[in-house]
Amino acid sequence: MGAVAPLPEVEVRWLPPLTKSGGDEVLRLDIAGREVAMTLRIGQLNRQLVEGLQDRALDLLEIAALVYCADAAVSRGGLADQKMGEKWHRRFVATMPVRDLDFWQRESVIQALEETLMFLSGDRFEFSFSIKDEPDAERSRFFKFGRNSSWKPHRVLMFSGGLDSFAGAVEEIVEQKHRVALVSHASSTKIAPVQKRLISALSKRYGPEKCRHIPMSAQLKGRSTAERTHRTRSFLFAVLGSITAKAFGLDRLSFHENGVVSLNLPPVGSVIGTRATRTTHPKALNLLTGFLQLVFENDMRVDNPYFARTKAEVVERISQLGMADQIVETRSCANVHNQTNQYFHCGRCSQCIDRRFAMLSIGLERFDPEDAYRVDLMSDARPNGIDREMALSYVRNAVLFENATPDALIRNFPVVLDAVNYLDNPPDTAMVMIADLLNRHGKADTSVMRQTLESKSPGEFPEQSLPRLYGAMQSALTLPFVPAASVDKNEKQQLPLSIEIDKASRLVVIGEHVELKKNATADLLVVLAEEWLRSAGEGLEPMDHHCVKSVELVEKLGVESDEAVRRRIQTARRTLAGRLESAGLSVDKPQELIENLPWHGYRLAPERVVVRVRHRS
Repeated sequence: MGAVAPLPEVEVRWLPPLTKSGGDEVLRLDIAGREVAMTLRIGQLNRQLVEGLQDRALDLLEIAALVYCADAAVSRGGLADQKMGEKWHRRFVATMPVRDLDFWQRESVIQALEETLMFLSGDRFEFSFSIKDEPDAERSRFFKFGRNSSWKPHRVLMFSGGLDSFAGAVEEIVEQKHRVALVSHASSTKIAPVQKRLISALSKRYGPEKCRHIPMSAQLKGRSTAERTHRTRSFLFAVLGSITAKAFGLDRLSFHENGVVSLNLPPVGSVIGTRATRTTHPKALNLLTGFLQLVFENDMRVDNPYFARTKAEVVERISQLGMADQIVETRSCANVHNQTNQYFHCGRCSQCIDRRFAMLSIGLERFDPEDAYRVDLMSDARPNGIDREMALSYVRNAVLFENATPDALIRNFPVVLDAVNYLDNPPDTAMVMIADLLNRHGKADTSVMRQTLESKSPGEFPEQSLPRLYGAMQSALTLPFVPAASVDKNEKQQLPLSIEIDKASRLVVIGEHVELKKNATADLLVVLAEEWLRSAGEGLEPMDHHCVKSVELVEKLGVESDEAVRRRIQTARRTLAGRLESAGLSVDKPQELIENLPWHGYRLAPERVVVRVRHRS
């Protein structure tokens, strides 16, 4: 075996912040020779609390900002990288000034920081620190001060607006009688209103003194984002949350997430390495706790009170504590950017599948409307191969988990051992606890499948729906664990349609026989295809592919108005349908190859086409 090639080095340098009009300061970095800017703010803490923070806390905020910027600004290689579990790793060499140089130069501190980031992201971060020329400790750089108040929480919780974090807040307020500070970051403008509505519901029901919202923002400026896996996001959040806890004089920060998700067992075989989240994995929390204890020189702890619970048990707790009516307001979907006023959830990602199974298993689906899912768990077909693999692998795992012994879990999922040594139990006891957790999860999900198939036979469900897939799996008497069977390549109608573009020649070739050149439809397809390529290059999942807004198409196509763009889209759809039919290509609903997402714009259907740049001979 040959020597392993060293990872390419990406240099990251801290630049002096830039003060904008209104006093806001923008943090700046030089990343591989490109300037990247970012704003980072925590809101609603009063000035007196913030003034008590040591300068080292400000250093920590800037380190977290640097890590987040570097992670987001440097692509891992995109979907074209077929060895993404191996090759998505990156090496960042960061130099930055700090206020407390003696502390940050300690070998134990650097080792704890780099080890934590390595586990969370799969990347190597190497730090070199120097003293700040002007160690300005002005707090307004990082904080938007709220009202002066003597209010103080008993607990600080990270709050996403999902089921688990909402359940944690409800339980702390109702059962523990605690006041809670809910720290949240809205990664999308669609999530911020969700968080506010849930917090408002808690305040109205239990009193405004029971909870306070501590919003935070971390945003790259311009179009700096080149990588959207954001595996260091949890490091940034833990830093922001722990600093908030420290400002309140507390030494504990909690993420609430059910243990099945925390274990990080992949729902499908392709979700490996950096693609699988490790936010609340027991080892991640242990590493974060150890590092933050060094920083704050006390017993700062980052924990997950819900590790021993399944998703169904979390949801049931919300109902038992009288807040089931707010379940509809929570959001679980990973495909945030594709949420609409009608469809809150895609129904295709593992988070949506997990949520719906949980609701059905405890009979609370009336609080989680079926029509809020773009794809219904049981009654809708899943024509896309990736979607089928995701759903069927989820059920296969549930079948395996239902009666799995600790030894069976270790054989089939050896990564489960990563968690055993970081739980507050002897290894054998911890493994039994994990097996029991997964047994309960598996039983809940398989009971839903059995009840569904008792209501009617698999043949009565649509082709490629989950009950049909599950029925076929049972008939074959094969219950393999992840990964799922590969997509049948003989299903030609389901294969992505190849589109090749040559921008200079204004040429588009679809399949082998359809050629569009130097006309309005070709120009439109070239623009949309370039956006498809950019999204794929950023490593986005198909559902998250960017759209081109109508106003951008006006400029790129050289037309006079949004109405002209709509006419161009309609013409292109008719042209595509006609040309594909003439060429004998069996394409289901060809007019839908160009999608329109309300308020977002237009795009080539990301799961139905594969775009390539045509190389001239």
